[in-house]
Amino acid sequence: MAVPQVFDRNMKRLAYLDNAMSVGYNLELNSLWTASFSMPADDKKNQYCAPLNFVEIFDGDERIDLFRIIGEDLERSDGATRVYNCEHVLATLLNDVLFQYHQIGGSLVKTAAVLNYILSKQTTRNWILGECSFARQFEYNFENTTLLSALFAVPECFDRAYIWKWDTTGYPWTLSLVEPSSALKSEIRYKKNMTSILKTTDATGIANRIYALGYGEGVNQLTISAVNNGLPYVEDVNSIESYGLCASILVDSRYEVAENLKAYAEQILRESAVPYISYEIAAIDLHRLTRDSFSRFRPGEVVRVLDTEDGISVRTLIVSVNKDDANGDPGAVSVTIANKTRDIAGSISDLQSRALIGETYAQGATNQQIYNFSDNADATHPATLKLYISESVVRINKMLLNVQFEPFRAFERAVKGGGGQTTSSGVGSTTSAGGGATSSSGGGGTSGSGGGATSSATALESSNVLPNEASGQAVHNHAIPRGAKLALYGGKTEDGAVIADGYYEWVPSGAHIHPAHTHTIPNHTHTIPNHTHTIPEHTHTVSAHTHTIKDHTHEIQFGIYEGLTASKATIKVDGTTLPAQSGYGDIDIVAYLSKDESGKILRGAWHTVEILPDTMSRIVGAVFCQTFCNSRGGGDY
Repeated sequence: MAVPQVFDRNMKRLAYLDNAMSVGYNLELNSLWTASFSMPADDKKNQYCAPLNFVEIFDGDERIDLFRIIGEDLERSDGATRVYNCEHVLATLLNDVLFQYHQIGGSLVKTAAVLNYILSKQTTRNWILGECSFARQFEYNFENTTLLSALFAVPECFDRAYIWKWDTTGYPWTLSLVEPSSALKSEIRYKKNMTSILKTTDATGIANRIYALGYGEGVNQLTISAVNNGLPYVEDVNSIESYGLCASILVDSRYEVAENLKAYAEQILRESAVPYISYEIAAIDLHRLTRDSFSRFRPGEVVRVLDTEDGISVRTLIVSVNKDDANGDPGAVSVTIANKTRDIAGSISDLQSRALIGETYAQGATNQQIYNFSDNADATHPATLKLYISESVVRINKMLLNVQFEPFRAFERAVKGGGGQTTSSGVGSTTSAGGGATSSSGGGGTSGSGGGATSSATALESSNVLPNEASGQAVHNHAIPRGAKLALYGGKTEDGAVIADGYYEWVPSGAHIHPAHTHTIPNHTHTIPNHTHTIPEHTHTVSAHTHTIKDHTHEIQFGIYEGLTASKATIKVDGTTLPAQSGYGDIDIVAYLSKDESGKILRGAWHTVEILPDTMSRIVGAVFCQTFCNSRGGGDY
């Protein structure tokens, strides 16, 4: 027969407890196992049984499991003894916590990833994940809780039975979450290995309609209506027909996702829709004698119970196995079986226990907020508002848009001209006027010259007449040599043109000067016959030149100047155009805000509202938001 062995916290063996007595254990399904043993008060090996040291418990030669010492009682009657109370080493996960708020899981994050996340928070890596038979994608929210509590909470919302299993024969220890096997592992039969049986039926905990409430408060408290066809409860119709309607309210603020809350409520419904029936069986542990595995009892395994005397034939899971003294009375064992792994009373009790620390869970509050904006806009340049919806927003109650149109607004009339500027036309250019043109002057005409006039001047005289070189008209040359310069003062040429003081360039050769004389012009008329004007082909030449603008400024005239006012507008929310509006007050924009795959408005994201008026106009708008926010996230500034 093996005796208990004690180890330090580094799994170094300290001693074999040869004098250990009254070795007992209590093994419960999906719960923390416990054990106990006693030692003579004067045994020197008591020094190794220090709190939180590890001890390995055996039943005969069979290893039960590894426990840690959590307490000591000193008893004195015929002889003094020390009684040591132990709990399974799974309790080491009670030493580490998830401090403050942790969110894990959801879409594409499966159960194994959630379990690994929790185990990663161990200060000392005592446990690793082994097998995980589930691949759910529930989202979990943990806050100020131990790692063990968080682990045990993960499968609570599953719609199938589950069993926690572990292996402490190697280190680090291995933890697994598996589905229970339906294979029959053992049998308890009256007059074979059953000494007594106690059947208990308890209908006080029946609940066949469960209203589920999760995180939040008041109208903002999470319900399952959105994921349950509008109903805030789940129910068992067959149970209602058998036992009548028995409604109950399940409140658990750990749940912030409606799908998770519904799954949890359905699990509780399955356990509570029928009376709790349990069997406490006093049996004989034949396994110690026969080594027959069919006579070995372990929690989570399927056992068949037969009692033909009382008409009992049950095949179900073992809920707990208890043995008080594996050394002194090795054959006495107590086995408890039940029609469900836990009853509603146990669930309510757990919830009440969690309520004791409920005040450490951050709740939240209703928030009301107004976002204001104003800007000039037109049909192609919108007035835009960006608003942020935080991840801390649990529920959005209202999102209302209000828009007003005002005259377009400007604030000045001119701008500065800046410095002067010189621009060049580039090189000179020659342009052609095109072909020649002939135009007729129309009919002839006669005009009067008015009264006569007399003028005197020094004139040129000549008896010589030459054709004019330019026009061919006869003129006097007066035998003046070509190129000669004549000094004429106040005189006139022979054809009557006034000659200014100075030298006169005379073109024809040969001339003489008349002395100063007077010409009298009598009243007369000029008759213009019909004629034409001919413009020959010609060109215009523009020389290269520059234009210079002097440095100057235009003074700004400040003021408020109003323009047009819109009468209607197109509204876009996150790129979605709203239907035409009959009015622009209290427009509900919740349905148009961008959403995730589950249909919830995107959190942790910016949302955009755009107003495009039908003409240039000033837009004055506001968005009123009513939300329910939790008190998590953000800094402490």
